[in-house]
Amino acid sequence: DLHSFPTRRSSDLAIDIIQIQESEYDAILRQAVAVIDRTRAMVATTVCSAIGTAHWEIGKLLHDTKIESKHGSGVVNRLSFDLKHRYPQMGVSPRNLWDMKKFYERFCESEPKLRQAVAVLPWGHTLTLMRKFGEDDNTILYYAQEITSKGWNIARSEERRVGKECRS
Repeated sequence: DLHSFPTRRSSDLAIDIIQIQESEYDAILRQAVAVIDRTRAMVATTVCSAIGTAHWEIGKLLHDTKIESKHGSGVVNRLSFDLKHRYPQMGVSPRNLWDMKKFYERFCESEPKLRQAVAVLPWGHTLTLMRKFGEDDNTILYYAQEITSKGWNIARSEERRVGKECRS
C-alpha cells in the first residue's frame, strides 16, 4: 500500500542536512564532481577517438583512390557538397577533406604509439600539431601525450615545453 510509507516533512529534511557535518558534505560533493568530471572526460575521449577514426578512414579512402589536389579538386568539392547536405553539422569542407587525407598520409606509417596518441586528440589539435611540427614524431608524441594526460591545449603545451627548455 503506497499510503503506508511514512511521509517526511520538509523540517525533517532540514534536520538531516544540519546533522551532516559540513566537511562530510564537502567530501560527498567533491567525490560526486570527480565522478561527473571523469565521466565527461571519458565521453570526450571516446567522441574524439570516433571522430579521429572517421577522419582516418576518409583520409585513407582519398589516399587509396589516388585523389590528388591537381585533378581531384572537383571530386573533393563534390564530395564535400554531398556530405554537407547529408551531415550539415559536420566539418566536411574541401579543406577539411584534404586535411583528412594529409592526416592519414602523415601517420599511416608512424609507430603505433604515435598513431594512438594523436587518435584521441580533438581534430583541431591534431591539425595544429601536423602544421607546426611536420615530420617530427617525437615532438608530436610529446605534445599529444601532454594534451591527453594533463588536459592542456596547444598553447599551454608550448608554454610548458619552452619553460622547460629555458630552465635547462
